[in-house]
Amino acid sequence: MLRRIISLLLFLVIAGWLSQADFGIFRSFSLILLLLSTAATFGLDLHYISSQKRGLLNLLSLIQSGIMLSLGLGVLCTVFAISLGKLYHSPELGRLLLFSLPVLGIEVLRLVNRAWAQKQLKFRELALAETLNVLLYSALAIVGIFFIREVWLYLTIYYLGNLAEALCLWKLLPPLPDSIRRRVFSKQALRNSLAVVKINAAFLANVNSINIIQVYAGNAPILFLGMLAAPEQMGLYFFATQLIGVPVGMLTGSLSQVFFPVFALQEKALVISNIKRYTALVLGLGLPLLIGYAFGLQYIIPFLLGDKWNAALPLIYYLLLFYGSSLLHHPISGIPILCRKPEWELIWNVVSFLLRIGALAWGIRFGYNFAVLLFCIVSALLHLGFYLMALVLLRINLLSAILNLLPRLLIPGALTALLLLMNRLQGGLLFGSALLLLYFAATFFIRPDLWQDLKKLLLPA
Repeated sequence: MLRRIISLLLFLVIAGWLSQADFGIFRSFSLILLLLSTAATFGLDLHYISSQKRGLLNLLSLIQSGIMLSLGLGVLCTVFAISLGKLYHSPELGRLLLFSLPVLGIEVLRLVNRAWAQKQLKFRELALAETLNVLLYSALAIVGIFFIREVWLYLTIYYLGNLAEALCLWKLLPPLPDSIRRRVFSKQALRNSLAVVKINAAFLANVNSINIIQVYAGNAPILFLGMLAAPEQMGLYFFATQLIGVPVGMLTGSLSQVFFPVFALQEKALVISNIKRYTALVLGLGLPLLIGYAFGLQYIIPFLLGDKWNAALPLIYYLLLFYGSSLLHHPISGIPILCRKPEWELIWNVVSFLLRIGALAWGIRFGYNFAVLLFCIVSALLHLGFYLMALVLLRINLLSAILNLLPRLLIPGALTALLLLMNRLQGGLLFGSALLLLYFAATFFIRPDLWQDLKKLLLPA
C-alpha cells in the first residue's frame, strides 16, 4: 500500500517538472519495450508457472529462449530506431530507442525472476523487490529530475528501478539449481529447450499472440494513435491513465500474479467461490471507490498543478469505463490458460484488437478525446464479455451469472451519473463528498463483509 502511494505522489511531482511531450515520449518508449519483452519470453513464463511437470526443464527453456530472443529483438529495434521515431513524430524517441538492447535485457531478466518467484509462491519476496524498485526510483527521480528535466533521465531512472527489482529477486529467492546454471549455455540443453518449444508450439504460439495483442490493444491510444497524433496528446493520455490507472493497475497486477499460480493449484469449486467473492467486492466497493477517486481528482489536479494538465481531466472520467471494468477482467485473465483453452482467449483478443482499433480509427475523425471515449466504451464491453467467457469455461450457468451481474452494475452507474451532475453545480465538491460518504457508510452497516475482504486484500497478514 505504501509503495502505491509513493509512486502516485512521485508521478504528480514529476508531472510538474516535465512536459506533455516528454510524457508522450516516455510512454511510447516504455510500451515499445513492453511489446518486445513480452515477445522475448514467447509465453514460456506462463507455461512454466502453469505446468505441473518438468519444472526445471521449463525454467531452463524460459531462460535460454529469453536470452536469444531478447538479443535478436534488441538488435532489430536498434536498427529501426530512427524509423520508429519518425513513425511516432518524435526524433528524440528514435534516438532513445538506439539504446533499447540493454533495456530489453533488464526487462527479460526481471520477467524471468518474477516467473521463478510466482512458481514458488514467493509473494513476500516479490513485494519486497517491488518496494525496493519504487524507493530507489523515487529517490533518484527526486534528486535527478529536479536538476535535469529531460525525458532520457526519466527513462534511465525508471529502468534502473526495474534492474534493482530483478537483482533483489535474484538475491532473495533460493539459488537456481546447479543443473540449470551449468547448462544455460550448453548446446545439448539448448536442443532440449527447443524440444520443449516444439512440443508445446501450439500452446506457446497462442499464449504469445494473446499477450502481444493484449498489450497492443490495451494501449492502442498511444501505440496506434501515436502514429496519427502529436506526442503532446500522448502525454495527456499517459497522465490520465497513470492517475486513474496506477491504483487499479497495482491492485489488479498484484492480484493477477497471486491468482494465476494459486488458481493453478486449487480445485475448480474453490476457484469459482473466490471469483464470486471478488466480484461482490469489486462491484460493491471497488468501483465506487474508484469513482470517488476520479471525482476528487477533478479538484485536486488543478489545485496542485494549476491549469497545465486540465486538458487531461475529461479523459480521467472516460478511463473509468476502461479501468473500472478491468477490475473484473485482469485478475482472472489467466482462466482460459489454466483451463488449457488458450485459443478462446486468442479469439477474444483478436476480436478485441479489431474492435478497439476500429473504434479509434473512426473516433479520431472527431477528435482525440472522442476517440478515447469510444475506445473506453468498447473496452468496457469487451472486459465484461471476457468475464462471462471465463465463467463459461468454469461451467457456471451463464444466464444466472448475467442476471446476477446486471443489477449490481446499476449502483456504480447511478453513482457516476450523480457525481457528474454535481460536478457542474456550485459546491459540487461538498455535495459529491456527502453522497460518497453516505454510500460508504451504508455499505459498512449493510455489507460489513465487503470491508473485511477489502482490508485483507490491501493489508494482507
